[in-house]
Amino acid sequence: MLYCKHPVLTGVLSMSAFLFTGLAQATPVTGSANIAGNLTLSLNSASFQPTFTTTTGAMETGDFAGLTGGTIQSLTMTTGAVSVPGFVNFQSGLATPITFDLTSIAAGIGTVAGCTSMSMGVACTPAGSPLTLFQLSSNTVIISLQVNGLSYTGSAASGSSPTSGIFSTQTAVNGTVPQIYVQLTGGGALTGITYSASFAPTAVPEPTPLLLLGLGLLGVGSIARWRRSTK
Repeated sequence: MLYCKHPVLTGVLSMSAFLFTGLAQATPVTGSANIAGNLTLSLNSASFQPTFTTTTGAMETGDFAGLTGGTIQSLTMTTGAVSVPGFVNFQSGLATPITFDLTSIAAGIGTVAGCTSMSMGVACTPAGSPLTLFQLSSNTVIISLQVNGLSYTGSAASGSSPTSGIFSTQTAVNGTVPQIYVQLTGGGALTGITYSASFAPTAVPEPTPLLLLGLGLLGVGSIARWRRSTK
């Protein structure tokens, strides 16, 4: 066994051992959460109602099991790196609350050219926006947004997991992509909107495939709700 008598070096080695032990004990966040709430949406902001609940019929898994609700901050629309500590706090019903720190917002996957089309399946993204407007039916649009960050229990210093969340409007937004595009880019806002969002720890994702998956999964729910509302 080696012994070190130098006091400074001994302190450095002790601190290194402490940090290594802390890292070794850090546990990743596992599972997934599905949340729902209300918001007002404009081209420049998503004003979320501060509290949310779990999505009806969805099942929370892993560390999110038992989740019933939590809080979320409003968001300024931009793309790229951001810093919003505690953007989402998953807390109600959880034995160990989970925090999500927002670190980036993915660019939308549509095109500006798509904003002039009314074809079903078209994807529109206003210039420089993180939003994707998706023509779900002849008179229904859903809007999606992808966020990325870190989730953790307790303190981020004890270990965190790269996590992505995908938001999708669940209220049927009546109209066509060009109509909603003109409304948003003209300074208007969509009020009385409900949303659902799925959060899951993951490796750093490629934005386009993940958001496409989210559009597909969340769009199914939108179609079902829209059809029920029209009967």
